[in-house]
Amino acid sequence: MAAATDANRRRSIQLVVGLLMAAIVMLAVTGMLSSMVIAQVNQGMATAVNQSGTLRMQSYRVGMALADVRPAPAERRRRVTALAAEFEQRLTSPRLTDALPATASDPVELAYERVRWRWVHEMRRAVDAFAASVPGSAEAVAARAAYLDGVDDFVGDIHGLVRVLEERAERRIDLLRLIQGVALALTFGIVLVTMFVVQRRVVRPLGVLLDCADRVRRGDFSGRTPFTGGDELGRLGAAMNLMTQGLYEIYNELEARVAAKTRDLARSNHSLELLYRTSRTLNESPVSEPVLRRVLADVLDELRLAAVALCLRDGGDLPGGACIGAAADAPAAAGCPDSACRLCDGAALSIAVTGPGAAQVGGAPGHPSAGAEPDTGMAAGQVYAVPVADQGRRFGTLRVVPSPGQALANWQRPLLESLAGQLATALNLQSRMRESRRLILHEERSILARELHDSLAQSLSYLKIQAARLDAALRAEYGSGPPSHAAASDGPRHSNPAEVLAEMRTGISSAYRQLRELLTTFRLKMDGRGLADALADTVQEFRDRSDVDIGLEDRLPVALLSPNEEVHVLQIVREALSNVIRHARAAHCRVGLGVDDGQVEVAVEDDGCGPPAALAGRGHYGMTIMRERAASLGGSIEIESPAGGGLAVRVRFRPRGLATPVLDLPDRRPVTERRRAGLEDA
Repeated sequence: MAAATDANRRRSIQLVVGLLMAAIVMLAVTGMLSSMVIAQVNQGMATAVNQSGTLRMQSYRVGMALADVRPAPAERRRRVTALAAEFEQRLTSPRLTDALPATASDPVELAYERVRWRWVHEMRRAVDAFAASVPGSAEAVAARAAYLDGVDDFVGDIHGLVRVLEERAERRIDLLRLIQGVALALTFGIVLVTMFVVQRRVVRPLGVLLDCADRVRRGDFSGRTPFTGGDELGRLGAAMNLMTQGLYEIYNELEARVAAKTRDLARSNHSLELLYRTSRTLNESPVSEPVLRRVLADVLDELRLAAVALCLRDGGDLPGGACIGAAADAPAAAGCPDSACRLCDGAALSIAVTGPGAAQVGGAPGHPSAGAEPDTGMAAGQVYAVPVADQGRRFGTLRVVPSPGQALANWQRPLLESLAGQLATALNLQSRMRESRRLILHEERSILARELHDSLAQSLSYLKIQAARLDAALRAEYGSGPPSHAAASDGPRHSNPAEVLAEMRTGISSAYRQLRELLTTFRLKMDGRGLADALADTVQEFRDRSDVDIGLEDRLPVALLSPNEEVHVLQIVREALSNVIRHARAAHCRVGLGVDDGQVEVAVEDDGCGPPAALAGRGHYGMTIMRERAASLGGSIEIESPAGGGLAVRVRFRPRGLATPVLDLPDRRPVTERRRAGLEDA
């Protein structure tokens, strides 16, 4: 027994292949260790080459600083001294000195010492002499000439240092390449031996075993493998013969199970197709009676039901009233069969579809009424009701009746619940869309009414008062009768008719201007480009309309404000710029937007004559409108005169979309604005 075990161990495929793989691993480890050793020796060589290469550029930078006569003498000496110090720092940097060999006779060490000696005794002395001499003196000129005359030879020495460093690194890489080549050749040899062993002791037996397995795959369980032995594959052959016998016994049982699973998968596939068709039908067009009828007809045909009805409490856009239905073998205009209509007794809207067996529905004694609750244990002829509800809102009930002599299957109930959910979602979505359109219409009407009230209504009211004053003044002037009580109480004396007419002309002009501004406001569009581009267009528009230099500094994050807030901010900026152009007599104006401590700040500042008295007079409501817009945003507006003159209008509010303070916001100004700001700072 022990002798047989030793023989099997000697013939073991695992042992033979393991020895060959161990040899391959040893060669791989040898190659990796050699790579690691050479990499460790060569560590820092690339950094030293790069560092020594920068010395050439630094040498020329010192020479350029010496030759540059544009800066002031003191600045030039400071720059030359700083560049020389930077060169010396790079020359003695550990990035270069750590890669130098310890042997003094090494070519790399000799090349480095030559560069260092020439810098200390030649180039640095010239730089120090230039820095210590009087600008423009003969000593300064001589020191500069000495450095510039020797810089090319000095750079040549640096180039020699770079070259010997590169040669040293390349020699080490060549050694690594040789070691790797030998290891690769030995590895290929061992791989060939391994392939021969595998072909003889693995591939051939596996071919016999695979042929047996292929016969089993084709359903032939009578085949047996003749390959048996003491190694792993021989024992596998014996096990396969036993497995083939066992497979033959369970094959028939598996066939029955597969047939059952296939039927279940086919049923699931039909259910998914029905749900997909229903979803596509409901999404392609608005929900209507014909659309719902097509959906119910598809459900009736797919599930082979006797009748199906959708009983809605509120039809919405759908036609309500009497029961609407169609038989499967008759056109829709034929009306709804009584058996289908009885399923939705009392509903505001009923859409029913019946099959050929609908005549028996509701005719048998003991048939449940239309309002009965669904029975969990369904039998033939009973009504199954599924609530049509979405997000807590119930729209109605989906009622189905199985075909005569059949009961509703268990897999059909979840399908009907999913269909009812799709119908409820479609009805809810359509209801929300109608509500959204209605709210948008009401909001637009409110905006129009507010804008008309804030502009033309107040101007016309002002003109009405002025007309009354003119009437009183004319009566007092021409003796047409004593002035009215309202006119007399307007002041201690009667106004001059010419003054009243002038004020009326001013009011009419203001009303006309506000009408034009109102039309411009209504034509204004906040398209997909956002608030930033709309502000840029507005600033450019007011630049073209005046001689004022208007700058824009927009630091608001993208998509921070809602569409309503963006419109209000844009209108406030337009009104403020309009006041600057018409009243401020300013040369410069700045529009700034940003976020400070969780609040949006909109500032319009100018260097004009300050707040004009005309803005507070009659017929001018720009400031009032801006205050109302700021209040609608939930913020405040401040109007102040800086110490240097001019006027500053600042609006602060907290946007609804900003939950936390925003820091380090990017500069979102247009490129031209950023360049202009940079030039002004310079």
